[in-house]
Amino acid sequence: MIWQLVVKGGPVMIPILLGSVVGFAIVLERVIAFLKISSHDGQQCLHRVLQHTQQGRMETALKATRDVDHPVAAMLRRGLEQWDLPIEAVERAMEQAAQAQVRGMERWLGGLASVITLEPMLGFLGTITGLIRAFMMWEASGARVTVSQLASGIYEAMITTAAGLIVAIPLLMAHNAFISRIKRLAGFLTDAAHDLLDLHVRAHLPSRVPDETAHDARLPAHR
Repeated sequence: MIWQLVVKGGPVMIPILLGSVVGFAIVLERVIAFLKISSHDGQQCLHRVLQHTQQGRMETALKATRDVDHPVAAMLRRGLEQWDLPIEAVERAMEQAAQAQVRGMERWLGGLASVITLEPMLGFLGTITGLIRAFMMWEASGARVTVSQLASGIYEAMITTAAGLIVAIPLLMAHNAFISRIKRLAGFLTDAAHDLLDLHVRAHLPSRVPDETAHDARLPAHR
């Protein structure tokens, strides 16, 4: 039954089917990739890193980021590696690491968006070619045209439209779900970076207090 519909859909069904294979392969690959990103692991990693950093155990904090395969762990590790630098350098390093992680999560989504856009357009193209074929048969047969002669062209028109939409709709839902997940993870990365930067400010604040006190002591007393 399905194969008969594919055949009646005409040659436009070939790119529609190829696009569906590519699209669902991307969805499967992204689902597997996102299943490996555990929200619980990310939260636990952030908690351990902040706890160790607050207590001055920097090597232990670094080890905590190496033990977890999560975007937040990679970003925090980059910040901890630059810990002795000014806060601007730490912030820049974590921002670059976060952007790299987001780009990794967005892998193949551009191709998926292209498939989603092309599938309905191919379906509409099949509609046009099917109607053209039906009218050509009508013109060739004239008054002797039969319903069965027109049916093949109308079949092609309807089947290709339906096929394009059937493929595009679930792919669009999956694409939107991926984008929503990436936005949540990006927000988590931003919050985690701010938490670590707050600790950086606190850790380096005491080193500036004596300098300011000494500077105040050198100021001449006003009479």
